[in-house]
Amino acid sequence: MSWMQKLYRTYNEIEKNPNLSDLEKEKLAPLWHSPQTAHIQITLDGDGNFLGAKVLTDKPIIMLPVTESSEGRTSGLAPHALADSLQYTAKDLGLIYQKEVITEIEGKNGKKKKTKSKHEDLIFNLYAEQLDKWCAAIDNKKVLAIQKYVHKGTVLADLIKEKVIPVDDNGELLTNWIERENKDKQKPELFNVLTKEQGKFEIRKALVVWSVQIPGDFVPETWKDKEVQKSWGNYYQQTLKSQFCTVTGDEQKIRESHPAKLLYSGDKAKLISSNDKEGFTYLGRFEEANQATTISAEVSHKAHAALRWLIDRQTTARNNEQVTIAWAISCNPVPSPMKDISSEINWDNLDISAVENPDEFSSQTSSEQLSLDWSVNIGRAAAQIIKKKLHGYQAELKDHEQISLIMLDSSTPGRMALTYYQEFLPADYFANLDVWIDDFSWYQRYSIEQPNAKKSDKKKTLWAFVPPSPYSIAEAVYGKSLSDTLKKQLYARLLPVIAGGTSVPIPEDLVRQSFQAACNPNGCENWEWQRNIGVACALYKGWRARHHDLSQRRTYPMSLDTQNRSRDYLYGRLIAQAESMEWYALYLQNGKKTPTRATNAERYFQQFAQRPYSTWRNLASEKLVPYQNYLTSQGKDFYKQAIGEIMELFQRDDYVCDNKLSGEFLLGYHCQKMENAREIDKRKAAKASKAKPTETN
Repeated sequence: MSWMQKLYRTYNEIEKNPNLSDLEKEKLAPLWHSPQTAHIQITLDGDGNFLGAKVLTDKPIIMLPVTESSEGRTSGLAPHALADSLQYTAKDLGLIYQKEVITEIEGKNGKKKKTKSKHEDLIFNLYAEQLDKWCAAIDNKKVLAIQKYVHKGTVLADLIKEKVIPVDDNGELLTNWIERENKDKQKPELFNVLTKEQGKFEIRKALVVWSVQIPGDFVPETWKDKEVQKSWGNYYQQTLKSQFCTVTGDEQKIRESHPAKLLYSGDKAKLISSNDKEGFTYLGRFEEANQATTISAEVSHKAHAALRWLIDRQTTARNNEQVTIAWAISCNPVPSPMKDISSEINWDNLDISAVENPDEFSSQTSSEQLSLDWSVNIGRAAAQIIKKKLHGYQAELKDHEQISLIMLDSSTPGRMALTYYQEFLPADYFANLDVWIDDFSWYQRYSIEQPNAKKSDKKKTLWAFVPPSPYSIAEAVYGKSLSDTLKKQLYARLLPVIAGGTSVPIPEDLVRQSFQAACNPNGCENWEWQRNIGVACALYKGWRARHHDLSQRRTYPMSLDTQNRSRDYLYGRLIAQAESMEWYALYLQNGKKTPTRATNAERYFQQFAQRPYSTWRNLASEKLVPYQNYLTSQGKDFYKQAIGEIMELFQRDDYVCDNKLSGEFLLGYHCQKMENAREIDKRKAAKASKAKPTETN
């Protein structure tokens, strides 16, 4: 229960900070309160007289007083304490239920026996009885005014009179609205905030909240009044029985049913559930549910409320019902490992103060790019900028302050599971993120919007030397077959790799699948293929850096390694040069316009990865010859020369080997492409410098 203890302490810290606990902004639930969407507001005076009502068109999520039974109610009847739906608050709605009455009678033998019978009663009476008990124990003018008003039994009539509740010509409640049948009528506002159930609007489920105007009181809304909140929390807490709390180690008021609504106000999934008194799923180990564990009402509420608060603040690390939360008890910001780490970069205003060699850094680009997506590169600067930003977070934390990391997932509508939990010291946590950056950084493709640029230049492609985001990995590994289930499974497998440091290798099957996807350019758009290559290179590089066999571990430089004589690496360089040569020939033949068709190197890329020697012979002897001859005729032999230099680096046996290539093939290919792009930029810069007129005195 370490995670609950941490969340419990976090709640207490949030409470101390008014900037964090402001209900208007952050919605930290007070004791025995729960978030819910409100639909109707009724305004009263201090004597319980009706003043007005309105539909809450913005559907605000308010914190309403609840009981242990009502907080997680589904189909059963269990009234909230103050704000509630019309079926509870409107006596004149007249909804009834079957009430079970137990009576004790004396039998013929003199023994007493119990009999059960059912009687009809108003649902309203359940609400009124609970409200009356609360009012008998307190002296709060707002709550007493509401009690006085609801007992008048005019809630529905007043709402109809105010045209908040729509009725038909016969005075019956309107439950449907068909636009074509009501062309000349305005749609009731209430229908814009209610959802249909089985084709009808459930008026009875519209949630009513109370506003009480008292002279000198500047907070008429009861759901914002801290005195009302405190009054209910203290009152209801005293109605519970005491027992040993396994989290605090003290005798405290306990609860058996625990909160839901972690992800959104209608969420029914629970982290803790042991109240199955029909199926008795705990039998065999325990006679009663509380024998498994007992958690105090205060601890349970605060832990769940703090978790809900943290989830609302870290929405970027959420994958539908799967969420990852990283936090410190002080509530100072802690970046989630599942967040796209590149989001820490301000692309419009790059902070190069962290860059080791600022002179080498350049984000300039030309409007006449020869290799478009490959030409712009911010390189290792990106990783350095991100590390500086991460260490800025670390500086706000105390050295001994623990960071908690948790992953939750809801596999069914009613159950939430804790799939990962770990605690770190700040130094260890951020060191592990640094290692993730070091091990898994590779050139990743980003498309950046430029709002003030020309229409043709609205998007700029950047290549940043950073780890791929979890989402990019998921798309690169699974492609079009990616589903929510597969994404959840992959994220659960990635989290320990990102947060666990060098001791946690990446699963080899992910590396293998990403390699296969990157070797198939024909199955996707060009930008997708480029992204897939960046992801595959990153995963292979990280896999080799953390290989379980120490003899197989290896680190790769980000730039082209001209000393690398590995067969796979060299074949990657070869196919890159072949692609660039054909592309450039087509570019010139097309009047210096970007070619519209794929090169032979791209079309044979997958085959090349399977059988490099035989495929290269086919390319070199047939497919590339016309383009090579054309460039030679134009006096441009640099690609032919470059291919020859690579061929000289091969060992004879390596060159003629036709075995499948490994992920190192992609590293060689990608590095060579990036190097070609840099060379093109250099030539363009030199040409522009020569064309520039010299200044004279």
